Amino acid sequence: MDGLATLPGRAVTRLRKSWAERSFERSAKDVLNTMPLQVTGDSPLFLSMLPRRDLLPYLLAIKSLYAEVGHGRVAVINEQGIIDHHSLTDDDLAVLRHHVPGIEIIDFCAISTGRCPRGGTWERLVKIMELTKDGYVIQVDADTLVSAPIPEVVECIEANRSFILGTDSGRAVLPAPETAKMVQGWIKTHGWKMEEVNVAVPAEAALDRLPGAAQKSYVHASSGFAGFARGAFSLDELEWFSTQMSDLIGARLWHEKWGSEQVGSNYILANAAGATVLPFPRYATFEPHLPPGEHAFLHYIGEYRYNDGVYRRRAAEFMARYNRNANG
Repeated sequence: MDGLATLPGRAVTRLRKSWAERSFERSAKDVLNTMPLQVTGDSPLFLSMLPRRDLLPYLLAIKSLYAEVGHGRVAVINEQGIIDHHSLTDDDLAVLRHHVPGIEIIDFCAISTGRCPRGGTWERLVKIMELTKDGYVIQVDADTLVSAPIPEVVECIEANRSFILGTDSGRAVLPAPETAKMVQGWIKTHGWKMEEVNVAVPAEAALDRLPGAAQKSYVHASSGFAGFARGAFSLDELEWFSTQMSDLIGARLWHEKWGSEQVGSNYILANAAGATVLPFPRYATFEPHLPPGEHAFLHYIGEYRYNDGVYRRRAAEFMARYNRNANG
């Protein structure tokens, strides 16, 4: 890496990011040498949408989470038939079935999203609405990792109470107009143009224009990790919200830009009776401005995923701990 000093800044950044990614991938392969999960019980149901590129991170995510919860079923949505290189192969499925005995494979193409958008993980959210009729569902992204006990999550499962992964700006469920005012202030301060930002910005800014907005709730949160209580959700309510958003910000933005599912998830969870935001920053998204402290759960989003080798080190620490527990 000594020759980096002679390269332009952007090239250096790209090389460092590439090196960090490869370093993580080399370390993550060790998860294949860990013991399979001891799967027991019917609840909760752990659900993830899983493209094949995320197979190794997913095994880290589900093993680290399941080890702390201790029981439940596991299912993944396979994007088979959508984009070939996203689909889980027979070899991938064999790996999953070895490491997560009894894992259920759900066909992406068999999920109808009704009046909600198609793509962008909406299939996952709509499937959750169906599954919560019979049990508690935990949505967990593949790029997440549990690094310490998570009693707040366990308590929510036991109490059949929904939970939400908050942010520094979304630490509590609030009236929807309060979130709209906050985001409108960001737009004004930064001079954002709506065609250049994530769809969540115009959508959250429009929350105060929802019919009956004063009686609606919302939280500026992440959909990377969420608990959906049994019997607390309605597909009709989700479809209503999606239709309203499409009318308020335009169908092209709402249906075609990535990120609308997160807004839908935040809305439907915030309006569920008793829903709670997990304490921040113990549960957080890994970003440069993340406050210091104990981080029991982190969501390593793409842009910052490999920064400073934190994800790689925490993954290695988890695997060492998991192996000790499995052998002891």
